[in-house]
Amino acid sequence: MTTMEEGLSLPQPRSRRLWRTVRAQERAEQLTLDAAPAGVRARKRPASKSAAKKAEKKEAKRRDQAESKANASTRWHHERKWKFASRLGFYDPAAPGVESSTRQMEFSHMAIASPPTSHRGLVFGVDAGSGWMIVHDPFTAYGDTIESPNVCYIGDLGQAKSSAMKTWGVLRQLILGRRVVVIDKKYQTDIGGGEYTPLARKLEVATVQFRIGGGGSRINILDPDIAARLNEEADEGDLSTPAGQSMLVRAVMEEALRRPMSPKEGKAVRMAHRQALATAKSAGEIAHIGHILKALYAPDPDAAGAAGLTVEELREWGQDPAFELERMIEDDLAGLIDGPTSEDIRLNSGLTVFDVSLLPEDGPALPIVMTIINTWLANTLYRQSTPVPTTLLIEEAWHTVQGSVATVTRRNTKLSRALSLSCQFAFHHISDIPEDSPAIAMLKECGTVLLYKQQKSADALACEQMFNLPPGSAEVISRLVKGTCLFKIGSHDPFEAIHVRSPLEVELTDTDSAMKSASTIAFNEESTVTEVPA
Repeated sequence: MTTMEEGLSLPQPRSRRLWRTVRAQERAEQLTLDAAPAGVRARKRPASKSAAKKAEKKEAKRRDQAESKANASTRWHHERKWKFASRLGFYDPAAPGVESSTRQMEFSHMAIASPPTSHRGLVFGVDAGSGWMIVHDPFTAYGDTIESPNVCYIGDLGQAKSSAMKTWGVLRQLILGRRVVVIDKKYQTDIGGGEYTPLARKLEVATVQFRIGGGGSRINILDPDIAARLNEEADEGDLSTPAGQSMLVRAVMEEALRRPMSPKEGKAVRMAHRQALATAKSAGEIAHIGHILKALYAPDPDAAGAAGLTVEELREWGQDPAFELERMIEDDLAGLIDGPTSEDIRLNSGLTVFDVSLLPEDGPALPIVMTIINTWLANTLYRQSTPVPTTLLIEEAWHTVQGSVATVTRRNTKLSRALSLSCQFAFHHISDIPEDSPAIAMLKECGTVLLYKQQKSADALACEQMFNLPPGSAEVISRLVKGTCLFKIGSHDPFEAIHVRSPLEVELTDTDSAMKSASTIAFNEESTVTEVPA
């Protein structure tokens, strides 16, 4: 406790001894006055005004001296007689009370901001409003504040979405001994590959790279390790399992045709699929998409007869799918799905990076390969005996939520909880997703949403409406600065979060080295260009 210091104008408490003296004097004066005869009291002449003022000043001076003397001998005052505690300085002089109303005294109970998250999970950054640390993790928060482990990042280009995914979604997950699988879409010229390549090299992990025309990895949609089940369609089969071969084959065919298959075309493709598996098995091989193509051109007479059809009917029904599939194998998907799965496609104990940055932005190659990887991971986790928390990050995920592959993606993500899988998707705008896409429901079910700046007011308003944010959130989203997002966890109100990175994370997440390069060019005497490094 503190003691009174010189210069403080606090009211001095009166000691108990002083009060007893004053009360005794007042009682003596009253008794003297009462004992005087009535006539004497009546004949007493009142004092003049000047005399009364002098007496009042004299009395005030006497009392001040008495109080100072009492305060010098008594440090503290308390109603209880506890001299030992008083000597230790436990009691401060109490200031006199102030009369007020409840409404006026509301200011004395100042609001104290509570932390926006619990203490359990992974550090993301700080709350822009209160300065509290933000700690959140889809796995530790599941069943408490969220019901879905899936996460989505939405924001304009260059707003640091990738930085958050690389740190909070990758590096900090690996610290806890979890698995992380990344589908790397963004090509970086200065490193000749995807932007996760430096991070993978730092962790001594070889990336799995896909190239059209060969020279890269190959993934087989009929590989039993990728999808072993056969008789499943979009609205059939056991919905508690990941997508099977039938769904993948149908998705690839419809991407080749750029339209949904007709019932007759679907029948021809399903029978060709079964024929391809039987033919490869008899030859001691693993079937691939090439076997299906051969079966479409030459249907099995016995299988056709068993279905009450002729070979000519099956060949006619499967003619358009066969033509488009052949073109796609020779052109759009050359070297990607037309053979056995490469040995480097495996689930690492820590980080696994699939580099699809060299695939063309347009065409079916990118969405098909990304969807096959998604299905491969879901089936791999489905077969594991002991669930290990796994995070799947997909940059520019709009490729997986359009066309036929959207149905496969939707089915796989619905099983995230059963697979101990957190699917984390990055989009630029809500408008990137077709209104009739199954991905709309997928995004609405995400337990964690990170909304970065949306330059266009329409995009910001779309975020507010889709995720049922409080009114006015669209304006906040449109004013966010780089590295700051509107963080929403479950059904709780969103808060403005500032992502914080360590120096090592800053180094590993820098994707602007090309734009920040200070190299120049110089002309020699022969007018040839020579690069001059910075």
